[in-house]
Amino acid sequence: MANVDAVRLSNELGIDLAQAMLRLRREGIPGETKRQTCLRIIADEAHHRRPGARH
Repeated sequence: MANVDAVRLSNELGIDLAQAMLRLRREGIPGETKRQTCLRIIADEAHHRRPGARH
């Protein structure tokens, strides 16, 4: 069964659930909860997708 954070990440980024689960696992920082990782990924993606955003 998928966790809530993977489902949220999947919905927010428009990726499938398996990709979201892998991304949470891969991009997590030691000591960071899955919820924190999820929110950080969403924020990073929103920053990169915003028109005129600097990289």
